[in-house]
Amino acid sequence: MALSNFRDKGFPAVSTRLFSVYGERERPEKLYPKLIDAILNDKSFPLYEGSEEHLRSYTYVGDIIDGLVLILQNFDKCAGEIFNLGTDQAITTGEGIKIVEDILGKKAVLDIKPKRSGDQKETHANIDKARRILGYNPSTIPQEGLKKEVDWFKEKIWKKIDLYR
Repeated sequence: MALSNFRDKGFPAVSTRLFSVYGERERPEKLYPKLIDAILNDKSFPLYEGSEEHLRSYTYVGDIIDGLVLILQNFDKCAGEIFNLGTDQAITTGEGIKIVEDILGKKAVLDIKPKRSGDQKETHANIDKARRILGYNPSTIPQEGLKKEVDWFKEKIWKKIDLYR
C-alpha cells in the first residue's frame, strides 16, 4: 500500500522485509525466548517434528536496526524500493537450539509435536540489493547475538513471567 502511494501520488515510502529477527525484547511467544525460558526453568520445550532442520536467516535485532538507519540516512536513494534486511548466513533451528544450550550450559528437554503442514523449510535472506545500495553488512554471528539475548533474558525476565500461560 505504501509503495502504491509512492507510485501513484509521490508519497515517499520504503518497504522492508525483516528475516527471523531475534534479540533483546523479542516477543515472548517466539522461538528463542520460549527456549531460554524452558531451559532455565527445567520445562520441556515444544518443537514440531522436522523443524530442527528448518533453515533460517536468524538476524540479530542490532543488525536490523543498522539496516533501518542506513535506509533513513540514504532515503533519497531508497524511496520506492523494497529491501531485504537479514543475514545471508542461515542456520538450522537445531543449530540455534544447540547454541542456546551451549550458552546456558544445559540441554533443552524437547517435546516433539506432530509435524505441521505448511511449515516453511527454508527462509533465506538475499541482501545483495541492501548491501549494494546501502552498504548494509550485518555482522553479528548467532553465538554473539544469542548470548546477548540470553543475558538480557536472565537479567530482565527470568522467573518474573511464565511464557507458557
